[in-house]
Amino acid sequence: MTVFPSNKQLTDYVYISPELPLHISLNEIQRHFPAHRHDFLEFSLVIDGEGWEVVNGTRHPLQRGTFSFLLPYQVHELHAKPDAPLKLYNCMFDMSLLFSVLPSEQEWKRLLYTESSSLPYVQLSYEVAEEWLSLIRSIVAELASGDAWRLPMIKLRLAELLIRFARARDKREHPTAAGNERQLNAEPDTSIWYIIHYIHQHYREELTLSGLAQRFDRSEPQLSKEIKRHVGQTFVRFLHEVRIRHACSLLLSTDMKSIDIAVEVGFGSFQTFSRIFRELKKMTPGEYRLSSGRKADAESRQ
Repeated sequence: MTVFPSNKQLTDYVYISPELPLHISLNEIQRHFPAHRHDFLEFSLVIDGEGWEVVNGTRHPLQRGTFSFLLPYQVHELHAKPDAPLKLYNCMFDMSLLFSVLPSEQEWKRLLYTESSSLPYVQLSYEVAEEWLSLIRSIVAELASGDAWRLPMIKLRLAELLIRFARARDKREHPTAAGNERQLNAEPDTSIWYIIHYIHQHYREELTLSGLAQRFDRSEPQLSKEIKRHVGQTFVRFLHEVRIRHACSLLLSTDMKSIDIAVEVGFGSFQTFSRIFRELKKMTPGEYRLSSGRKADAESRQ
């Protein structure tokens, strides 16, 4: 029997605020965490134990000081050695947060779509791992505080962690200055991850598989196959999930009417929006808003 990896979405975690779509937790894996994929970015830092991680079929070791950075929809699983359970910090955050902390398009392209993405980790020395751990713990402290400037401080520290990771990965893959310059100027427009990001950024528009195929110089069957292989679902299903995820955020964080939300997230009609929402969330938009403790708008209650 084929076992398919589970799909996780950031909107599935009700304790994550739409204002700051980020969550950090300290976890322990005794033996095995099964294969899964998700629609958000994730980094982890191992602080104790030994084992290995498998990302899209490629295995790499895990030990104290291993920092991993995972792209959306990458299938991954973790294994701990029987006598050395893994203890690690995990941080999951929405892709949109990345673009607010790294506003330059060239910067986020380098981080997300570099040629070294097949090796999504770096191994840190004890001293450097302690520095990175201090940064992670400072984000945890800011998340728990009510201090002024809390949100920009969290974003700045997240940006520092990601920049440190990008530098460490670049140094491993291109140890010479010339190599780093080539990495700086790399244009990964042909990457499927670049296309996935394009969908994330333009889902409010009337996107079609044929239009994307023409834009990125692919045949429709080829692009359909690539999207299915990387995100685990068809283009249409993927587009619907991206749109509904934004709709959920608006339902929880605003008082917009459901009919206006349908237009805002890219649906041509409220009927289609309502049908797709019920298919994916097993409830109406109004019920979803009520389930969060917010008052549903008049249109949602119909």
